Amino acid sequence: MNLKHLETFYHFCRFMNVSKAADQLNVTQPAVSQQLRAFQDECGVQLLYRHSGEYRLTEAGEALFLLSKRIFSRVGQIENLLHMARKSESQTLRVGTTKTFARMIMPDLIARFQETHPLVHVHLSEGNSADLIRRVMARKEDLVVVARTRYDSSLRAIPFNRCDFLLVARPDHPLTKHDEVSIKCLNGESMIIRERGSGSRDAILKTLQEHGVTPSVLVESESLSFILAYMERRMAVSFLVDHEIQNEIASEILKQIPLREGNISFHTDIVIRRKEPMSEPMKHFLKILKSRT
Repeated sequence: MNLKHLETFYHFCRFMNVSKAADQLNVTQPAVSQQLRAFQDECGVQLLYRHSGEYRLTEAGEALFLLSKRIFSRVGQIENLLHMARKSESQTLRVGTTKTFARMIMPDLIARFQETHPLVHVHLSEGNSADLIRRVMARKEDLVVVARTRYDSSLRAIPFNRCDFLLVARPDHPLTKHDEVSIKCLNGESMIIRERGSGSRDAILKTLQEHGVTPSVLVESESLSFILAYMERRMAVSFLVDHEIQNEIASEILKQIPLREGNISFHTDIVIRRKEPMSEPMKHFLKILKSRT
């Protein structure tokens, strides 16, 4: 059955008028008449007849019209559902990022976005890089900003920026007494680092491994507040992103330990799903992110 012909039959039966059906379908009247004839021939049974100059439906035509009402009522519901879904999606932006970026970078970027898109609801999620990548693949986020890693082929990565880690400790830690130290001095040193799944953790441990260093990792935590509080109380070192501990260094709660080999750094990416259309809010926020790279 030709569904286009069924649609023409349905709209004709609504008005029992070729002209009104043509207007509804945005086609010519001859096109409506031609499709009605073709549909009746295809069905192999008479659906319409004329009486006293008016169109009438046969018994089969009446039954088919009733069924077509149900079909196109469902079509209307489907179209409305999709319209509402598109509208909702176009008015929502779901962004995932690491805890560091959520605190230090995203407030300014989201504020810039909302200056031009005040009606868009922005939902910001925090997590480690591994969790965020899983979330964007599961379509729970529109885009995420994570530490660079290997990505699934379904994802597209856009370079964002580079972060530097500073080696820090309490001011009375023995390593702070030197103008600089070698990474090799960290062998066996008590260290507190981020949790498994964190991109920063992976970058740090990879660099230490390249230098043959095996630290004594006492504690792992996803909370920067806990790491800072722990280091105030214990003789431990940690690698922390430079811009998240500026206040602690300025107030001498922590002291940087310069490394002879230079700071450890890692790159971050904006990650989106490949081959999927982007909503307008997503396009605009992506422009703001790229302007910061």
